[in-house]
Amino acid sequence: MSTIHEVKQYIVETFATDITADQLPDDVDLLTTGILTSVTTVQLLGWCARTYKIPINTIPINPDELKTPEGITGFIAANRTDALAS
Repeated sequence: MSTIHEVKQYIVETFATDITADQLPDDVDLLTTGILTSVTTVQLLGWCARTYKIPINTIPINPDELKTPEGITGFIAANRTDALAS
């Protein structure tokens, strides 16, 4: 499963349970639509850290990167330290 699909799957299972991952556009603004709030964005960031071994306490985090599934996927790609990191 691709990273963007994993991100979208987590979002719809946790925050937008009335839609499927396929229905969630890659570029949807999750904050503007109300899918994420400041609190749930922190929850999402924690999931990213656990799932992709991202050292969130030691890296700069730009909140704008976490607004869309595409942005979240880019954040993961740039900061992951798990086995799939390049």
